[in-house]
Amino acid sequence: MKRYCFWLVVIFFSLAIGSYILNLWRGIVLSRESFSKESLLKAINVNPDNPDPFHQLGILHQWNLIQVDLKESEKYFQKAIERNPLEQEYWLNLAKVLQQMDERDKSVKALEKAIQTFPTSYRGRWMAGNLLLQQGSIEKAISHFSFILSYYPNQSGFVYDVWRKVASDPDFIMERLVPKDPSSFRQYLSYLYDTGDKESLQKAWQKKDLFGYKADRNDTIRYIEFLIFYGDFNEAFQIWRARLHEEGIPIPSDGNLITNGGFEEEKILGGGFDWKIERVPGAAISFDHSMTYDGKGSLRIVFNGKENVDFYHVSQFVPLKPNSEYTLKAHMKTKDVTTKSGLKIEISGVHSNFYGVSESLNGDNGWKELTVLLRTPAQAKGGLVRIRRNRTDKFDRFISGTVWIDNVRLVEK
Repeated sequence: MKRYCFWLVVIFFSLAIGSYILNLWRGIVLSRESFSKESLLKAINVNPDNPDPFHQLGILHQWNLIQVDLKESEKYFQKAIERNPLEQEYWLNLAKVLQQMDERDKSVKALEKAIQTFPTSYRGRWMAGNLLLQQGSIEKAISHFSFILSYYPNQSGFVYDVWRKVASDPDFIMERLVPKDPSSFRQYLSYLYDTGDKESLQKAWQKKDLFGYKADRNDTIRYIEFLIFYGDFNEAFQIWRARLHEEGIPIPSDGNLITNGGFEEEKILGGGFDWKIERVPGAAISFDHSMTYDGKGSLRIVFNGKENVDFYHVSQFVPLKPNSEYTLKAHMKTKDVTTKSGLKIEISGVHSNFYGVSESLNGDNGWKELTVLLRTPAQAKGGLVRIRRNRTDKFDRFISGTVWIDNVRLVEK
């Protein structure tokens, strides 16, 4: 028990120290060590050339909980700088005090000196940028934050958090703040993905070429799926088709909105408006080139008879128009499929309420066409097509057998 308590204490202090160091690195100081004015003055008498006691006295007067004395604080920071003008921290603290005293011009000059002593310091750039923003000097602050974005990319989230409050216009941030290189632009995109800022992300994507950013397949799929998630199916589908064209993949010209409806390929782009196939206990999903209705492939699902499978693990997003009529068709073949809850195909609205489903098949069936007719509501933008089998509460609920699906089509009437 004593050893357990000992390790708890060790972990607690380790976390506390780690948090303090991290906050210092970020430029955030949560507390100040309590210094004695008398002991610091004695230290000065012993070694008047040591700048540190003067610096600590400046902090003491700056943060004194009983009586703040900014004049005294400035005086001691200046004395510390006289003894060591190459210590950036002295200049930064002097700049803060001068700003508190409303001596903005002097504060700016102190910040310039701070940067000159250590141009690549994250803390120096961070403090300078924030102090200049507090003064309203947006133009001067930009260079310091852009420097952080270029040389400290892991800290870019803190920079963009600040600037979203300063400048809500994404065009301003891209034109003035984000460095003009692909790596920095990628960091900015990642930030927009993480914050879910759809408007800014769309604007950034349109201007990606200005930053020399060439989106690869994975980048494009991520953007497409982001747009789908937020319901912008039309733009997502246009980018999808543009990517197919860029990679030389044939684009269907017969009006079929289903990608790879014949399961000829195991994947087209591997995301977006491609088939999404997920693993599920009790069923094995594979592509079958020996059993087809048309073409050279089909999808095969084999149920092992050990699970009451709630199956929805083969699906595809589709773009749709509002107030429009569509026909969804698929050919299905079954062999020895047990339970009365069989396989079917369905389509449901994404961010809008509509639903259509075909008949379900079980037992043994040759290739049979399943059909769904539907009309989309006024707010419809897209839907989700799925191969479906509902879980059942019947006694005979563990499904076994094999199902093949081929020639899936969705067309506007």
